[in-house]
Amino acid sequence: MELGHFFYDLLVHNENFAGKSKDTDFSVYEDHQHPPITMLTCADSRIQGEILGMDLINKVFTVRNAGNQVARNKGSLAYALTALNTEIFFILGHTNCGAVNFAAGASLASVTKLDKHDETHSVEPATGVKKKNSGIQLASSKGESKIISMLRKSDFSAASREVQREMLPLTIPIERGIAKLVKIGDEKKELAYLSQTNVDYQVEKALEYYGDRVKEKKLAIVGGIYDFVGAYSNTKGRVVITNINGIYDKDKLQENARAFCEADAALDKSSESYKLCQKLIEEKVSRI
Repeated sequence: MELGHFFYDLLVHNENFAGKSKDTDFSVYEDHQHPPITMLTCADSRIQGEILGMDLINKVFTVRNAGNQVARNKGSLAYALTALNTEIFFILGHTNCGAVNFAAGASLASVTKLDKHDETHSVEPATGVKKKNSGIQLASSKGESKIISMLRKSDFSAASREVQREMLPLTIPIERGIAKLVKIGDEKKELAYLSQTNVDYQVEKALEYYGDRVKEKKLAIVGGIYDFVGAYSNTKGRVVITNINGIYDKDKLQENARAFCEADAALDKSSESYKLCQKLIEEKVSRI
């Protein structure tokens, strides 16, 4: 994009927004913000508010970093969750995440073969700190996963120290996911599974910091994946809920989602849109 296009888009589109808005639209948040949702998402340019299909102004306090990492922005998150008292903490990952792929490549670069007769491998963190054999099996009887082969070729060492420092903590959750890739057998799902595993880990970290608020029912922590490749269904562009307060089981996830909807007195339970919501829970509250 030329710099002129940047100025043109910024000035013209913002003027359209300002011109269509009434002064009263701003009066509710001129002095204070009171968003009910804190959303931690990846800094990836493909993740924007429109995917949620809702007006985010004064509703969502958004924090972004590469790989949607909880520990990277603890101050901003603490402000939103404890000072603004948002009731929902939504951690949103996405398919084909560059940060996740980087971490996977870094993990695989440190894999060493134990023995030519041994099917397991030992993984050492890219930080150089050795650990015990993790027993990660990278190949099945049909050979190594294409995704593993692709990720193994990633030259993570070419990245700057600043990039490596920010990305390498992701190797912790990603090593969990790599161990199960050979059982999936679908390239789209394999990469999505790594992102899903990362979201699970970030929910775990959030529960460490804010678990008391969850127990007191002051906060719900929800994990999700923006699926723009069709890994979870044939419909691209869906946001799929994959974790609620650390619950991974698909049936229990759906039960919890229905319970939250049923407990909301503001929802019209007889409406067609509510019936559609119940149907979509079966499709969009899911896991790989």
